[in-house]
Amino acid sequence: MRGRPLLAMALLAVTATAVGWLYLRTAQPQPPQATSVAPTDEMRQRIERRMGDDAAFRNDVAFLLVATLRDRCRPAEAGLLARMANRAALPVLGAVSAVTAEDPGLDRPIYRYIQHRADSARCTDPLPLAAAGGRVLHVDMEQYARTFPDSYFDPTRSRAPRDFGGHTLRERASNACNSVVYSVLPLGDADWRCASLRANARARVCSLCEDELRRQHGDIAGELDMAVGQGMQEQVVAAVAALPVDCR
Repeated sequence: MRGRPLLAMALLAVTATAVGWLYLRTAQPQPPQATSVAPTDEMRQRIERRMGDDAAFRNDVAFLLVATLRDRCRPAEAGLLARMANRAALPVLGAVSAVTAEDPGLDRPIYRYIQHRADSARCTDPLPLAAAGGRVLHVDMEQYARTFPDSYFDPTRSRAPRDFGGHTLRERASNACNSVVYSVLPLGDADWRCASLRANARARVCSLCEDELRRQHGDIAGELDMAVGQGMQEQVVAAVAALPVDCR
């Protein structure tokens, strides 16, 4: 269980820099059939071997690829995946940075790999991605977006988590309360037995946050401030404490 000072900091977290680089790179819509330089076959094979060996790197590449493709195919929603990744405090670019630090020669080829595949892919076709054991994952762009951010860790996830409450990606990315939700109940490789309990807790924390925003400001628009964080802290502590210890 987190201490109260840490929780207070989490409650006041705002979406600022976690994927700022990515947002700047992907926020501009791409033309429907843009051309780009493909990496060499050798570099492509090295990148795909890494994807098969390193699930975190595969997750990063999948996210960057889907985000870039979707910004081209759905320009009205450009940048939404990046914004939601920031809300959810996902470790985007962490695995890519680790790979390029170990093998700097892959830095530019990774970008070329993502850009070329996104430019040449059809908007309606699943994206094949290299995975462990020589397997290939077929990632549907809209399904990925519909179940995001959970799909970051499970690119072929088909069912939207219950805590989404039927809200669209745009609605969830615009809701400042999700910065609190994923701060106190982060995503990751949690025990499957806790998944349902944590989803229920996320819905509860989001509802508490929205109620406090309405009480203090009249609606749920805008970002959080100190007063909102202090007003809901006790209830959020109780909501998280109600979970089994292993699921917190």
